[in-house]
Amino acid sequence: MKNIFKTFIALSLILSLNACEDEQDLLIVSSQSESFRIVTPINNESVILNEGTPTNPGISLTWEAATFGVPTEVTYTVQLAPNGSDFSDAQDLGTTNNKFISIPTNQLNLAALIAGATPFVQSAIDIRVKASVGTTDAETVYSDAITYLVTAYGCLGQYAVGTAITSTTGWNWSSPLNLICNDNVLSSRTNLENGAFRFFTVSGDWNSGRNYPYYTGLGYKIVSVLENANDSDSNFSFTGTPGTYRIKIDENQKTISIANSTVSSGIEPTSHWLVGAATPGGWSWADDSETEFPIVSDGIYEVPVALTNNETFRIFLGNNGGDSWGEGSRNFPWYVSNGYTIDSELENAFDGDSNFKYTGPTELRLFKINSNTKTITIE
Repeated sequence: MKNIFKTFIALSLILSLNACEDEQDLLIVSSQSESFRIVTPINNESVILNEGTPTNPGISLTWEAATFGVPTEVTYTVQLAPNGSDFSDAQDLGTTNNKFISIPTNQLNLAALIAGATPFVQSAIDIRVKASVGTTDAETVYSDAITYLVTAYGCLGQYAVGTAITSTTGWNWSSPLNLICNDNVLSSRTNLENGAFRFFTVSGDWNSGRNYPYYTGLGYKIVSVLENANDSDSNFSFTGTPGTYRIKIDENQKTISIANSTVSSGIEPTSHWLVGAATPGGWSWADDSETEFPIVSDGIYEVPVALTNNETFRIFLGNNGGDSWGEGSRNFPWYVSNGYTIDSELENAFDGDSNFKYTGPTELRLFKINSNTKTITIE
């Protein structure tokens, strides 16, 4: 009986010690961080980032301390995410054991662009601070998120993958097409065949894809040989004549176009050109004011272009890099005499050159000449 009693006492002591150890562990992981919050900047503060001062602070943050049940060193990580998101794709901007940090302009600019900020337009991003103890982030708490208004500069290159782009060898990341960004216009030259593809903002990341509805939802005009594939991902589908083309995403004008390409650089000799007051560049060839009117498939010229109501233009056949008035042109009567059916929103201007007169609304349109069917249309 004594032995049984002794065993019971020993077991009780062991369980009591284990309970104390468990309770002590709970003290370490128990957060007392109700006041853990970002102090500065305040919600909806704004900044205009300057490309000329890349190392200047783009954002300087301070926050209240995150406290835990017993004294322990806390690691803080500043995170940035798209506005209104759940931070599932957050970017870590910096880590510190202090309660303050400054992030340089060039780093914040890149992170904001990745998060979807529109260059040169004030865009909202979300910022929060993560607090953790230990080396594995096992115990973590987060501050409330604030919205920070950033005017970023420049633009990010993008990528394209799919069966329509022959160089990408299908739907994999072994050799994605790289679209280079210049002044918010992305472009690349590639071979296209009939099939599907999609644009991506991050190489190797399928979740960064931008499909056909993404662009139409933002009001983009897209050349008609690029259609919605209506597959499970609503990819782009190229339906034109297979060949070499330049793909261009103009994020300023909100257009996606392609152009038959026979030269790797310089002016494309197979293209026609639109010049006139109805077009964005007016009656000028200076500073690339003319609008390229390229071949998008055999015998079909098409371009998304902003047209101005009750103004005129003419179609030029060549471009020598300067004032190209003498390179040959075609006016309204030329197409009538050659049997073309012309859209009702276009008429003879009856000016000295019998130019085209555009009578439709001032807006972004698709202008198309199909020399196979002899039709001129505006959509």
